Amino acid sequence: MDSGIKSTYFDLTELIQHEFDRNLIKHGAKIKCSRGCSGCCSHIFNITLLDGLVISEHISKLPQVQREYLQLKAKTYLEEKEKQENSLIPCPALGNEGECTIYEARPVICRRFGVPIYDYKKPGSIYACELNFKAGEEIIDDELIPKQTEIGMKWDELKDEFMEKIGNEQKNHTTIAEAILRSL
Repeated sequence: MDSGIKSTYFDLTELIQHEFDRNLIKHGAKIKCSRGCSGCCSHIFNITLLDGLVISEHISKLPQVQREYLQLKAKTYLEEKEKQENSLIPCPALGNEGECTIYEARPVICRRFGVPIYDYKKPGSIYACELNFKAGEEIIDDELIPKQTEIGMKWDELKDEFMEKIGNEQKNHTTIAEAILRSL
């Protein structure tokens, strides 16, 4: 992976972590996100190719036994996904105690979810995990929109730059399972 893109990716993940931490302080005990909480880890979703590359590189550096175990779980996940297109399937990176086994390389969507999220491309809506905020519950935070807009814009710029480098004729998404298997 291009070292500039990789550096920008990790700078962005640090910015996301700061925003997550800010929300933990702001909303205190309302935020249930912690080791073992895996409520959002059974939804079928795509990740960017950039996230996938970060995961693949991470998996390739793991001990062989751990890598093979994750690859087996990834194959099983993809088989289940084919059978049950819209059901909930645990992420192949989810450990036995509800922990993320690729936490250091988790995708941006996983890093952002849980605390309130504002998408500057969909103004008027703030999203948050239903374990943290009830549907319709007001979220008061004057810093949320500017900080989340900055994160969203930087993330979109980085994704565009990455797609330009690899060529736009490729698909623009993958899954965690596919990224794990790509590390073979």
